[in-house]
Amino acid sequence: MLSLGWAVAQKTTITFYYPVGVAGPLARFIEGYVAEFERQNPDIEVKTVFGGNYEENQAKVVAAIKAGTPPDTAILLSQQLFTLLAMEAIEPFDPYIAKDPELKRAVGDFFPAFMMNSTLEGKVYSLPFQRSTPILYYNKEAFKEAGLDPEKPPATWDELVEYAKRLTKRDPQGRVVRYGLAIPTEDRSTWLLEGLVIQAGGLLYDPQGRGCKVLVNTEPVRQAMQFKRDLAAVHRVSPEGVIAWGTTPGDFAAGKVAMIYHSTGSLGFIRNNARFAFGTAFQPKKVRYGVPTGGANFYLFKGSDPAKREATLRFIKFMVSPELQARWAVDSGYVAARRSSWSLPIMREYVAKWPQALTAREQLAYAKAELPVYNLQQVKDIIAEAEQAVVLGRKDVREATREAQARVDQALAPFCKR
Repeated sequence: MLSLGWAVAQKTTITFYYPVGVAGPLARFIEGYVAEFERQNPDIEVKTVFGGNYEENQAKVVAAIKAGTPPDTAILLSQQLFTLLAMEAIEPFDPYIAKDPELKRAVGDFFPAFMMNSTLEGKVYSLPFQRSTPILYYNKEAFKEAGLDPEKPPATWDELVEYAKRLTKRDPQGRVVRYGLAIPTEDRSTWLLEGLVIQAGGLLYDPQGRGCKVLVNTEPVRQAMQFKRDLAAVHRVSPEGVIAWGTTPGDFAAGKVAMIYHSTGSLGFIRNNARFAFGTAFQPKKVRYGVPTGGANFYLFKGSDPAKREATLRFIKFMVSPELQARWAVDSGYVAARRSSWSLPIMREYVAKWPQALTAREQLAYAKAELPVYNLQQVKDIIAEAEQAVVLGRKDVREATREAQARVDQALAPFCKR
């Protein structure tokens, strides 16, 4: 009995918070990976906390930090770095990378585009896990019906509008039965807007601004917002009003819309639910191709004792291993974040069957870091409110971006005093 009690006492328990940002049974996959890790590491127990979507999960982690009970690790948006640094909540991986060849190999193996939001001033603050780029999904059968080549998706904004007009289908009474295009305008996200801004030749932030300079009142941002407004108000190829992120993949799979902008992480859901041939493609350009990277990374939180830290690092290494990253990509549709994952048999078989999975990986060559800024959620809320005001026709785009810039500067001021 004493021996058994000693064995139980040696078990190390760590806490792990995670989100699910797209449709599909992704929580079930992650819980399955955790159970597998625990079987392979019987001395470690991982207490999982499913946090909801990205924003809800972030709020739960922040609440835990403020309560003095931070998790040992959490998957949070890669762009949350500055917010977490301002809270003095996280520590870099560098001391552990220096002592651990497996971690060092991992850092060198991640796609460079996915490390852009992970590093600051030479330090590695997070490791990629569920990573993505937004891509264009299109219904090949609808393309054929509209007289479009299903192997030639639109390459420019002008072509996107032209195709969407041909793909929009109305009944004899003039009611829309299928829209040509849907680009979500989610309540609290700027991700898809960022892509349009990049395609218009701009960025939503100053890369040299160290989390303190957001560029809302600029011509590329105005062009991006106005483009989204015009899709419904002028071209009549997109639903009126705010288009919800969560329901858009389902609308596409149901044939209610012929083309959508969405995360590559939705590929698994669409693959399993669309009853028609579909393609994926780079998001069309205005003056250049480009998208923000997206998704979430593993962070290390301050306060873990040495045993918990060692257990946490073992768990993270398991979750970001080439083998598990390949399985995660197949299960979910997210991009396997490690280059070596793509040479494994499971990935070669996957892309042979589903070449659509290659789009997001290849688009990384044109990707930029996702908006990295202090006070992230408030800043995103302000920009998203301005975008919605334009899309809904409540404000002129110049008025909206001018007002949003002033509000963003005010939101950043407490964190960016010189």
